[in-house]
Amino acid sequence: MQEDLPSRWPPADKEDKPVREFAQGFADAHRQKIFLGLSIAGTVLLGPFTVNNFIQGRVVLGIATSVFMACLLTNALAIARGRVPLVPVWAMFVASMFGLATAIHDNGLIGIFWVYPGILLFHFMLPVRQANIFNVAMVAMTVPLAWMHLGPALTARVAVTLTLVVVFANLYSRIADAQHAKESEQRERLDALIRQLEDQNKALREAFRLREEVERIARHDLKTPLASIASIPRLLRERRPPDPVEDELLGTVERAALRVLSMVNLSLDLYRMEAGSYRLRAQAVDLAGLVNTVARELHPHARSKKVRLVIELPPEPLYAKGEELLCYSTIANLLKNALEASPEGSDVRVKLRLAPGAGGESVALDITNAGEVPREVRDRFFEKYATHGKRGGTGLGAYSARLMAQVQRGDLVMSARHGTTTLSLRLPPWRAPLPAPSLESAATGMPRAQVQAQAANAAQPLPELSVLLVDDDEYNIVVLKNLLPSPPLAVRTAVNGRDALDLVRASRPDVIFLDLQMPIMGGLEAAREIRALQKERGEAPSFMAAFSAHDDEATRQECLDAGFDLYLAKPASREEVLAVLRREDPSVVHAVSAPVPLLASGEGAPPQAIPLAPPGRVWVEPGLMHLMPEFLSSRRKLAETLVSAARDGERETVRVTAHKLAGSLAMYGFKEASRVSLEVEAAAHDGDLAQLRSRCEALVEMITKVEPVARPA
Repeated sequence: MQEDLPSRWPPADKEDKPVREFAQGFADAHRQKIFLGLSIAGTVLLGPFTVNNFIQGRVVLGIATSVFMACLLTNALAIARGRVPLVPVWAMFVASMFGLATAIHDNGLIGIFWVYPGILLFHFMLPVRQANIFNVAMVAMTVPLAWMHLGPALTARVAVTLTLVVVFANLYSRIADAQHAKESEQRERLDALIRQLEDQNKALREAFRLREEVERIARHDLKTPLASIASIPRLLRERRPPDPVEDELLGTVERAALRVLSMVNLSLDLYRMEAGSYRLRAQAVDLAGLVNTVARELHPHARSKKVRLVIELPPEPLYAKGEELLCYSTIANLLKNALEASPEGSDVRVKLRLAPGAGGESVALDITNAGEVPREVRDRFFEKYATHGKRGGTGLGAYSARLMAQVQRGDLVMSARHGTTTLSLRLPPWRAPLPAPSLESAATGMPRAQVQAQAANAAQPLPELSVLLVDDDEYNIVVLKNLLPSPPLAVRTAVNGRDALDLVRASRPDVIFLDLQMPIMGGLEAAREIRALQKERGEAPSFMAAFSAHDDEATRQECLDAGFDLYLAKPASREEVLAVLRREDPSVVHAVSAPVPLLASGEGAPPQAIPLAPPGRVWVEPGLMHLMPEFLSSRRKLAETLVSAARDGERETVRVTAHKLAGSLAMYGFKEASRVSLEVEAAAHDGDLAQLRSRCEALVEMITKVEPVARPA
């Protein structure tokens, strides 16, 4: 092999240093095995001849072969143990030269035969240049000795054969090294490819992790506030009819929030829908209201294209069973595409109806526009990424609309004929009691005398007060704010005790509703800090009401000791909250407002029991129904956090999360789920972890399967 070629193998490690003087290249990769094998073979072959030399009286030759064998075995044993070879290579060479010269001098041809394996031995033991020097020296020594015994003719043959052995050994090494280098290069390429694939797999795992993280952030930190923004216009309209300018501004806020929610909903849930793992949170959906919302949003576009939107709605409300956001996304998608596909000056017709079908009645929404879908794309109209003639089209509109319809147990079909295209959305009708228009239309669950008494009490004007609501759960804040008339109340909110302390420091509130368990600073610590701050400033103490899911005497007494004026258990009625604002005893109001049988309109009519919610359903105040999809989704996420924490043995996380769940579920009327949450909270202290996890999993299933229904009037 060529001496100047760089080795393709990494340098030997520290344990390899003892044998570094031996062969490089192919032999370098296998030098230990080669030397050990040659040592064993040399010992086996030379052993009998050494003994025979002593028997026949050739003592000098016997000693030379014995020394050479001893050198082989000594170095082989040292290499096998990872040590430095004890006998230098030059000493072995001198011993072999002395032995070969003696053998050739004494035995002639027999001694020459031992030169051939000697050449091979040194060739595979040493680097190429050193091996060739030793072998040339042996050939130079052998030729004159052979001349003495064999004459010129045989000596020439011996010289030629010895030279050929040296040449062929070098050729073999060159070929072996070239093949070895090729295999090494291929192995390096394969290792590089494997490392690249491992890096790609790692990057993919990181991408999936980031996707899940982004999805979690989007769901908790984006969808929830957007849902609250979308609900604000409805709450404001319930308080008083807005003037035209205000109504237009509220509509703009509502449509913008729904549009962004639709985009977030589509991007996050499309994958789950495709995988079949999407969990439908069915509710009563007013398709007519959604059609009007989308039509108002698209009206400027239709006007610019001189396209008329013709909407035919039934005289009576028609509710479908589905998710409001999914229905909004579908309707907005279909109506926008119909508007874009319509020629200028044409009509887009929207018709909502109850349609018969093979599987029973369904709610049908037909959207018809002028112009037929081209025949070449009709068969793949609902395929993913199928698009035709639309600049910037992704081919996901019709595909995602049909997927969302099927997820809601419905379908979306297309028909093109007579110069028009019709897309028909079919959804199952809502069979449960229909939502009531507002909180005020809900049943109070009390006798007429009590209703009249509370109505008179509620009619009393409230004083102008500044109120601070402190809770880390925004859904609880929404409910509380909905119970407080503003004006005359000036309501502020805080997400934890430290935030509340900053607001109190900035401006003293008259009344504070303070949750107990919150991150950063809890309610008990915040109450003490607020009392100390107001005492230090010489301010009149604010009236503080503790607000918690617990209703035990120990918690109540702990709150009073911390400086609270009273304790209010979740959920609290409007009457209890208003009683706190009037500095009245809410326990009396709570006793009065306990559910009792309703009386019929006649004085002597027999009592009628309050209707119980059907199995698997929970009565919810109608004014809160629009919050149910996102609320239940967020509660399910918290319950799944409970399962994970119970699995990991994180008892404190289980306790805090279960307490938060119990309070928010009670606020919205999910009493059974709230009760189970309180049981989980109690068991988190020292309960069995396996049973605790089982309870958490049951809570997840309970929240997943429960169906909110608007409380009937």
